[in-house]
Amino acid sequence: MEGFALLLDFDGTLADSLPLCLLALRASLLRHTGRIHSDREIAAHFGASEEGIFQRLAPDSWRECLASYVEEYERSHHLCPATFAGVNDILARIRARGVQLGLVTGKGAASAGVSLELLGLADLFDEARFGSPTGDVKAANIVELVRTFGVSAERTAYVGDFPGDVRAARAAGVWAVAAAWAPGAPVGLLAAERPDALLRSPDELERWVERWPTADRRSRSAGT
Repeated sequence: MEGFALLLDFDGTLADSLPLCLLALRASLLRHTGRIHSDREIAAHFGASEEGIFQRLAPDSWRECLASYVEEYERSHHLCPATFAGVNDILARIRARGVQLGLVTGKGAASAGVSLELLGLADLFDEARFGSPTGDVKAANIVELVRTFGVSAERTAYVGDFPGDVRAARAAGVWAVAAAWAPGAPVGLLAAERPDALLRSPDELERWVERWPTADRRSRSAGT
């Protein structure tokens, strides 16, 4: 399958790491602002990297927040001890088929690097693009990786677990694959975005990749 590229989100797609992210964000904000921020308050700023979240919620101490966040994130990574079942082996087999693998995440490079190393993923990805403090840049990063890999958008898919990931794939013109296997995945919201595929397990992702060249693309039938 040489000539194809599979790009993946991280949190909620490769691992159930969102609770870890929220814990480390809360702990760092408490340490430097003296108050507890709710998950909802923090999540309202998702899309930006951790740097951007701290710039919004703790503008006078965001650098200190970011440094302590990375420390707390690594220290507490035992809360996310592994990827979703089978993910590492599945990605290795997909890569062995000649598919280029890319990571496109809203995480900052520091926390993403910690997780990639601790979860044994660092050597599986050919390229990685990370979040920006200015806001959601996933669509632009997808387009950049399409060029970097030298493949067409028609031969590239992006896999993510939130409706915004489906929209980012659409904006970039690549296949939109919804990952609905994390605990509490918003299946209904994902389905409402009409992805090209809505998958319930990493095993389904591997099977989808195997038949990808002959798969029907919903965006065509939808006229988009």
